[in-house]
Amino acid sequence: MKFIIEIGDAEKHRLEYHFNQLLGSLVIKVNEIPIKRSVRLVNEPIREVHAFVVGEQERSEVRIEKERKQLLGCRNRLYVNNRLVKVFSGI
Repeated sequence: MKFIIEIGDAEKHRLEYHFNQLLGSLVIKVNEIPIKRSVRLVNEPIREVHAFVVGEQERSEVRIEKERKQLLGCRNRLYVNNRLVKVFSGI
């Protein structure tokens, strides 16, 4: 699962999310700088939440909720300032 989205109106930021379920790797980048990186080889949780703040003058609270599907794949919900922006589904 990989997606890229721009956040902010006056102050633009590029959010990149990359999760590989087979390798168990997760990388979240803001403006090409990794802010969260993890590797989980066994026992992936059913629900995982990543929250952080982006920006300096225009601060945006970002929350990504990752929900694992039964066999393969996941559903990611992207919230900015507690508003649902987009839902991404896939492997």
